[in-house]
Amino acid sequence: MSHSHSHAPGENHSHSHGPQPPPQRRMPAPPDPAIQVLIDAQYDPVDLKVDGSIVRCGPHNAVVCKACNLDFCRLTQLATILTQNPNIIVPPPSNIMTNKILSTMVKKIKEEGNSNFKAGQFDQAVIQYTVAANRAQSRAPWELSGVLREEMSTILANRSASFAGCHDYISALADAEAVVEMRKNWPKAYLRKAKALRGLEELEEALDALAIGLSLEPENKELLEFKADIKKFQKTLDETTKA
Repeated sequence: MSHSHSHAPGENHSHSHGPQPPPQRRMPAPPDPAIQVLIDAQYDPVDLKVDGSIVRCGPHNAVVCKACNLDFCRLTQLATILTQNPNIIVPPPSNIMTNKILSTMVKKIKEEGNSNFKAGQFDQAVIQYTVAANRAQSRAPWELSGVLREEMSTILANRSASFAGCHDYISALADAEAVVEMRKNWPKAYLRKAKALRGLEELEEALDALAIGLSLEPENKELLEFKADIKKFQKTLDETTKA
């Protein structure tokens, strides 16, 4: 329906009061052909079952299927979050979405582990750091990956030191290796690795780890002191062998 209104002396405007056409939806740009070829080349169909928000391997009915080398834990987590929060149409942009409550909880548990460590209660510290790591791992998939990386690397570095305090140097090395993978430019990661290797009496490998850490931060006091300790220990071993 269209008619005219007088809006001001001497001005007439025509308006349409009928149903307005829906806004035109912008079509996404076609994918880059080269990228599409790579995607198609890597596409591998997977037989799966979906039960509510739980995704399982079709042939074996498992969320984590070793036979098919499939792990649907993260996909199930995402599906559960979206199912329980129907107002979320799509995952929020990662650069604005961080679970502050979870961050506070992880920090509190980690600090309890720190207190245990300082008190020499290394076994309890391992437990607290493990709980903190599990909590951190429960972050929604769309949260900032840097938040989880920094959180997890700090927790695992602390747990590595706690394992070393328990003389479980293999577990200490496993955590240290994980920290190195997450934060290759963090000198403390190489200190934790070196200490685990020292506990395993792999002195040359420990020195190699320290060398990488010192290449990142040549004046790092902890790295330099631990390198001197290993060199001194090596010298003592040599003198004992010669004697």
